[in-house]
Amino acid sequence: MTSGALLDDEMAKRLAPKIAEIARILLELKGGKRPTILRFHHDADGIAGALALSGIFRFFAKQQNSAVYTVKDAIRDLNDLANEEKPLVVLLDFGMNAASAEALKLLKAGGITVIVIDHHPPSGGAELIPDFCLNPWEFQGREWKNPSAYVAGYLACEIAVACGADRERALSLARTACSGDKSDILASNESDVKKAMVLDFLASHVSFGNNLEFYRKVMGKSELFDSIARQADESIEEASTKTMAGMKKTESEGGLLITTLALEGIVKKGEWPSSSKITTRVFDKLNAREADTPLLCIGHTDRSLIMRLNDKAVALGLSANDLAETIKKSMVDFVQGGGGHVKAGAIRVREGFAKEVLGELLREAGRIARKDY
Repeated sequence: MTSGALLDDEMAKRLAPKIAEIARILLELKGGKRPTILRFHHDADGIAGALALSGIFRFFAKQQNSAVYTVKDAIRDLNDLANEEKPLVVLLDFGMNAASAEALKLLKAGGITVIVIDHHPPSGGAELIPDFCLNPWEFQGREWKNPSAYVAGYLACEIAVACGADRERALSLARTACSGDKSDILASNESDVKKAMVLDFLASHVSFGNNLEFYRKVMGKSELFDSIARQADESIEEASTKTMAGMKKTESEGGLLITTLALEGIVKKGEWPSSSKITTRVFDKLNAREADTPLLCIGHTDRSLIMRLNDKAVALGLSANDLAETIKKSMVDFVQGGGGHVKAGAIRVREGFAKEVLGELLREAGRIARKDY
């Protein structure tokens, strides 16, 4: 293995032993004799990380259009790896949640070695199931307010560098991954942001199970890349402008500014831009105007609530993931799932109950801002 880590801060140092451990395992795959499936999440973070690892070892890549590794996914992977010697499954940027636990157990029962590389807060003991687990949330409760900033794509790029990958290429992909998930652990520029947007745009149009070759080809053709970037950006801007026309603002006693964005009629299921992209664009615009104000931005459809928080809101004690977890518990009959990071998260709502869940979310956020514990 080689040195030359992309980051040298305290968190990177704590993650380094596990990065080295997983790198040693992946280096053993260079001969191509160990059958391996790499499932990567369908966003810029997951795709960039998968592209970094693709230069290290041979694997069968599968795009995962869900944050949950389902029993159906596990059965498919068990079938694809049937009768293979020492099979391995790597999950990148998803799978460390309670909803994935049963599927992970199936893989283990089938004799498959499992590696999960994720940056979402683990739940339901899912982090105890894989043979190897790399997640910055292992260090929660220390000095890091947002372990999720050390995104999965960045972690994969560190593994790639440890395996001998070109450092500059890995750094470029890591910046793209960070840009996609709004992480500031690595300095990014306009080019990184554009690459992340294009990957997200492409992923939104590509079906489950896609491999990486399509993304690699598009990113390598400058004329096609620029054309897609323009189309992607223009569509987000148009949708965000429409959304802001109907935006509602409230302010809690704790100084928290809450904006709610009605996305019904603007977002079309399965099409670009998604509710999360529109909410993020509006949030970015508002945050630029209200830089000194704690801000919580909530985009809502009939089936989901999307949350974005700025640093000032986090300083008040708010966390998108914690809000999602609290609402899941308090409105168990109305909510299907949810989670996220400190500054970004989502709640999946049962049809017909979005208004009630939104109301409870607003009350809970206001309660925390007021320190009404």
